[in-house]
Amino acid sequence: MTILPTLALRSFVGFDNLFNELETISTQKQNSFPAHDIIRLSDDEYEITLAVSGFNKKDISIDVHDGVLSIKGNGGADIQDDNVQYIYKGIAKRSFEQKFRLEQYVDVKDAKLSNGLLTISLLREVPEERKPRQITLKSA
Repeated sequence: MTILPTLALRSFVGFDNLFNELETISTQKQNSFPAHDIIRLSDDEYEITLAVSGFNKKDISIDVHDGVLSIKGNGGADIQDDNVQYIYKGIAKRSFEQKFRLEQYVDVKDAKLSNGLLTISLLREVPEERKPRQITLKSA
């Protein structure tokens, strides 16, 4: 079994490194709330989906700063009603923060909240001057 040093993995450019970083962040934080999926749609398109049942658009903020996507949910205080007696309260509506490290040239295209799922679409757009190109070898 060969073990590659961490520095070798960091030299990759593209989404493969993105998923390594996402895995590293999620294991370091050890916070699985809210549950989330990361889906590869194509070589340059991805989606992050978070289960945010009970949250409204006004409860959620999404920011990107220095290559880190931050999603925050403000669960707020439950409305106190003396006429309501919970027998069992299993729906979590607590505040949360999830962070995902984005690879270079990855941008958030949009975010949608539907049926308790927050879906964030990501797209990698490498500028033409950064794409691989063939170099013509000249004779001396």
